Amino acid sequence: MNLLGSILEIAKNIKELFGFGEWYGYYNGLEGNMRNLKRKMENLSAQENDINAEISRAERQPWKRRKKEVEVWLKDVPQLKDDVQRLEQGVVGERNAWNVIPRARLGKHIFQKVQEAAELQEKGKSFNDLLVDDFPTDGLLMPPTKDFVESTKARNVERVWECLMNDEVRRVGVWGMGGVGKTTIMNHIQNRLLEEKDKFDGVFWVTVSKAFNIIKLQSDIAKELNFSLSDDEDERRRAKHLHAALSRWKRYVLVIDDLWEAFCLERVGIPEPTQSNGCKIVLTTRSLGVCRRMDCTDVKVELLTQQEALTLFLRKAVGNGTVLAPEVEEIAAKIAEQCACLPLAVVTVARSLRALEGTHEWRDALNDLISSRKDTSDGETEVFEILKYSYDRLGNKVLQDCFLYCSLYPEGHLILVNELIEYWIVEELIADMESVERQFDKGHAILAKLKSSCLLESVTGMFGQEWVRMHDSIRDMALRITTSSPRFMVKAGERITSVPYEHWSEDLERISFMDSLISELPITPPVCRRLTTLLLNCQYYKSMLEVIPDSFFTNMPCLEVLDLSRSKITSLPESISNLENLHALILDNCTQLKYVPSMEKLKALKKFVLTNSKIEELPEGIEELVNLRKLDLAANFNIKKMFPSGKLRRLSKLHYLRIDGTGIEVSVEDLQCLSQLKVVAVQFHNVQELTRYVISQQFQGLQKYGLTVGKYALCEKDLGREVWIIFESVPFGSAVDQLVLPADIELFGLEEFHDPFSLSAIPCFKDAKYKRKFVVKFCAGLESIFSSSTFSEDGHFSLGTVEEFDLACLPRFRVLFDGIAPPHNIYFNLKKLRLSKCDAVKNIFPVQLLQNFPNLKSLSVVRCKYVEDIIVEIAETSDRGHHRDYSNLISLPKLENLELRHLPILNSIYNGVMVCPSIAEVEVYDCPMVRRLPLSLHMDGEQATAPPALKEIMAEEKWWEMLEWDDPLTKTILQPFYKDYYPEDSDEDYSEDLDDD
Repeated sequence: MNLLGSILEIAKNIKELFGFGEWYGYYNGLEGNMRNLKRKMENLSAQENDINAEISRAERQPWKRRKKEVEVWLKDVPQLKDDVQRLEQGVVGERNAWNVIPRARLGKHIFQKVQEAAELQEKGKSFNDLLVDDFPTDGLLMPPTKDFVESTKARNVERVWECLMNDEVRRVGVWGMGGVGKTTIMNHIQNRLLEEKDKFDGVFWVTVSKAFNIIKLQSDIAKELNFSLSDDEDERRRAKHLHAALSRWKRYVLVIDDLWEAFCLERVGIPEPTQSNGCKIVLTTRSLGVCRRMDCTDVKVELLTQQEALTLFLRKAVGNGTVLAPEVEEIAAKIAEQCACLPLAVVTVARSLRALEGTHEWRDALNDLISSRKDTSDGETEVFEILKYSYDRLGNKVLQDCFLYCSLYPEGHLILVNELIEYWIVEELIADMESVERQFDKGHAILAKLKSSCLLESVTGMFGQEWVRMHDSIRDMALRITTSSPRFMVKAGERITSVPYEHWSEDLERISFMDSLISELPITPPVCRRLTTLLLNCQYYKSMLEVIPDSFFTNMPCLEVLDLSRSKITSLPESISNLENLHALILDNCTQLKYVPSMEKLKALKKFVLTNSKIEELPEGIEELVNLRKLDLAANFNIKKMFPSGKLRRLSKLHYLRIDGTGIEVSVEDLQCLSQLKVVAVQFHNVQELTRYVISQQFQGLQKYGLTVGKYALCEKDLGREVWIIFESVPFGSAVDQLVLPADIELFGLEEFHDPFSLSAIPCFKDAKYKRKFVVKFCAGLESIFSSSTFSEDGHFSLGTVEEFDLACLPRFRVLFDGIAPPHNIYFNLKKLRLSKCDAVKNIFPVQLLQNFPNLKSLSVVRCKYVEDIIVEIAETSDRGHHRDYSNLISLPKLENLELRHLPILNSIYNGVMVCPSIAEVEVYDCPMVRRLPLSLHMDGEQATAPPALKEIMAEEKWWEMLEWDDPLTKTILQPFYKDYYPEDSDEDYSEDLDDD
């Protein structure tokens, strides 16, 4: 009986251990994980030595002590070393593979220590400073900011949070004056909701601003949901589509920031939030009336207390831990008091006073602030005067003019940094210098000062783009300044349909109708003899502007910048030809434009952008623009008349030249005459010419480039370092051996080559080491990426550094590796793989090859109609039997995104279990034969949970319900992450037919 009981207990433990894929991994991967742990501990020990050495040097300074978190880290590392030493002894003692349970448990402990070591390494890297100030306490220290300032903010946040957690409250209105911190509070709420994922399934955020527009609000909400609404549909039909999209979500929070007027939810297409759908709406507004008209439970945002205002002021003006003389702190308290306990005002004024030294300077600043606030009779004027004080403190007209220029953009608009600096340069707000690089350096220095004064805030895009943004109260202040001197007329983003002619005046200097709905300009030419800037462009959608009368620019002799980007105009008026002071003419993406008049007189022009138009001839006199710094003619596919022979050389001041996608070919000799070039995107006659330029001395000085061969080859909109070759009519064999690619190339594109080949067989790919992305399209001859020539005898292998392959419309492409298996010690840097319309592919990865791709983050397979498996055992490729071994476990440690769409005969993703701890998004659509989702659960101790990074699983509801699960618990755990999904089909519509012959 005892023997039977022992057997049953073992069986129970085995079932417990192998109920989930992780335990098999612990058992099978014990030795490998131990080796990994040793490597990590070696790195961690080196890191510990470096940190101890740095601390030893730094602690020699007076009034310094170690941070608490550093002390904790320095205790944790030795403790982990002891733990690892004990585990090593356990591994030596555990050699019997039949001791299943002890071996698996030991493997689990080792795996956990690997994670601990990695976490300690990351923590050590995150220390910006190892020590903090430890001043003596007998002086006047700045009060502990967080204890004071956070209290009011915390109270405000908690009041909003309580409303969200109250099932009886469905609409919340957060209101208060501009600059009081409404958006900041909602940022905290959003972050908290994203951390506490069990509260709601989604958080969507849209910003409305003063110029409210139903169509724009609908589009912004749709973007948050990752789908688009047709611009051709009316408001009602758009509302219907939006309502359907939102209704597919359950338990979401929709944040509508900066609302100025009430609206009907039904009219926009927002479902009524109810207890049954679990949805809530939160809006921020300056008006209690808006809250009430929107039927909200209102939450008024409290101002800071006097003590909090002082604490915040001191933190921003002088920094934490700084000792102030008593008389200076007394003056600082009075300055903080003048800021009306408004957080934005406190921060903005404080940052403008950071350079003050001594009692006299502080007292003078206080007197100036008091004087600026005299005779303010209402709260709005009071706030304006406080904020304007920071503008006055800039003290430099260039800084002030550059700041005011930002108000020409719509409220809440993200302003691209390089675009803004270019405007400043062509407006001559930044003085002429010996190089454009120096001007850009000056522009960035100006931006840094404006950001440090809290007049602009910095924003970084998901792809690393640099943007700046104006707080709406700061923008209100700037616009109020420009009602007098300098005089601006700004209707940006207000969606006006006609030009407010009564507001035109002779003293206007700058006008912005950016993002308006104006369709035609007035026949009577306005008289604006001081006007330097006229912005009639749209940033993200088509402008309505179609008609500009011929005489419109007659009375604008000082005009320097004219931007008509994305307009529907078909021709430019003749009066443009006489704007002899024009510095910038910007016609980006004017898709209907067919005619540009003579530019012969526009000799002051420094920037000319004319892209994606219907022009057939270059404007007359373009070769006379000898002061041009930037010429962008990209994507003008209809041009029939080429650049006059040798005339390009006359534009000797060019630092930026784009004529890709035009069919205009350039010679190496012409380019070499343009000695100031830093950015270039051009088309060469053949591969030999391209190679000749790459090895030229001038090429070495370029910052960005797009080099193309083949008619109408077009580089990326956001130019990097790329080469595109379209072998439509170029004999590939005679050219390929002569192709030389730049060592720092980021993207290589290849199209229209139909002879059989393998990418790794091309000689130049064996040496270039820095290619980030390969795009291959419409190449009927490509059969594989890697061939037998991939790996050389000296261990070198080509294409190993490529991070991304995008393969589309390749009818003969079969496999990544053609007839070879890479050695186990070869690791490719591939992070993203996308295949689209590759109909000869049957499977993507043999499971044995996954170890060669440890960095794979994204896998996308779309419209490959004969794909049967994504990951497959080699033995299964010759026999499609029904045997499935679900104990097979594979690890994809960095995989974040898996996209499978329109794969009609896909049978399986993988027949075993996939351990994907980093998986965030899974999308499966129109894959009717797939019956298993092989994701492994995560083991948190003995508790099974979803993979920790998982955000959503998007699929058709019918498919989701038909899935077969190895364990019903898996579906229960993954169910909260499931989203019923109907994707916008964003696949490129490759309509060309490719011969299979």
